[in-house]
Amino acid sequence: MKSGKKLILFILLIAGVLAPQSCKLLFKSEYTELKAADLTAFVEARFPEMQKRQFAQNQQMRKQIIENLKKEFALAQAAEDQGLHKSESFLKKLEFGMEQLLAAKYADRNTEVIISKEEWEAYYASHKDQFESYIKSLNANRKQPLNDEQKERQRSFWSQIYVRSAKARQAGLDKDPGIAVLIKFGKAELLANLYAQSLEEKNKMTDAERKKFLAENPAADPEKLKDKAQGLLDRVKKGESFEKIADEFNDDGTKGHGGDLDWFGKGKMDPDFEAAAFALQKGQTSSELVKSSFGYHIIRVDDRRMAPVTPAAAPGTSGPKPPPDPKQESQEEIHARHIYIDTRQTEQFEAQTIQDKVKRALEDATLKFPVNAPADFTVIVAGLDRNRIPGLGGGQGGQMRKIDPTENK
Repeated sequence: MKSGKKLILFILLIAGVLAPQSCKLLFKSEYTELKAADLTAFVEARFPEMQKRQFAQNQQMRKQIIENLKKEFALAQAAEDQGLHKSESFLKKLEFGMEQLLAAKYADRNTEVIISKEEWEAYYASHKDQFESYIKSLNANRKQPLNDEQKERQRSFWSQIYVRSAKARQAGLDKDPGIAVLIKFGKAELLANLYAQSLEEKNKMTDAERKKFLAENPAADPEKLKDKAQGLLDRVKKGESFEKIADEFNDDGTKGHGGDLDWFGKGKMDPDFEAAAFALQKGQTSSELVKSSFGYHIIRVDDRRMAPVTPAAAPGTSGPKPPPDPKQESQEEIHARHIYIDTRQTEQFEAQTIQDKVKRALEDATLKFPVNAPADFTVIVAGLDRNRIPGLGGGQGGQMRKIDPTENK
């Protein structure tokens, strides 16, 4: 009886081990092959006429697309191998990416259609929970959550996307073969990016690597730099000249100017620096060190004012900006100085270390997950002879170009 129970337990154990492996074996990725027909459809749906003509006439450009997509498809397979295609993050991003694509294609083909405020407000009113979930996913990747103004802009953007994508489905655009290819390739890009992000998490700098770096670069030790900044803050508190200390220790463009940062409004500085600076009153100095992505700061606010928002120059113009509209809402600005200790050397080394590790891992993945791909593909452009041999005499049409013997091969 006991031996029978042991046998059952053994079978269950083996089944538990083999089940995940069986699922992997049964799973068939759509990214093992890059088809010429899909490449043709991708270029047709993705690029404007001028670029399509360039691709049609330049075999090297077509080969570059093939190589880039082969890497993307390989990394998509690597992501699937890690189960990232089942993650909530991927599924949410894929869903919204598809809505954006459909909305964009509908807008391209129906330029006369304008989404009224009443229309997108009605959509939002019946999908508030979905919108809040979208905002939550955005904030998850931000250092600071969206403020009310940013959230309101996202509400309009998000609602209009879904209204247009619904119209796109009603028009049957989701069944368009070109859009289907764009979705497939967009999904590959998303998977590849998620895989690269997962590698960044797995390849953080080790304690041994950090210890070795700091032994070779003691001046970059974050703790020593914090102690140095604290010592400068203590000197300021004892009454030493803020400007003199800034000129002595600052390593940025404010050196020689008493740490003067001039006037600036919100949205111009590092978020942590900005929050600390705008919390100070005129003539007030930060009582604690302020840590930003650049290092440690001691901040003094010299003045505050309300200034009109200056509109940006029109795109494509190089002339002066138009004068401020007196009816336009003003924004608060402060004139501040800082004493600054740069802490980025260790962080930059860590970022480079991770980047090098990730690069090697990505190269390994492209070797582990091969992708079958054609040597070339056709780009259909009106007025070009498709019977010409690709790559000769300007690709799929055009004139023979003069050979330059000095050209880099």
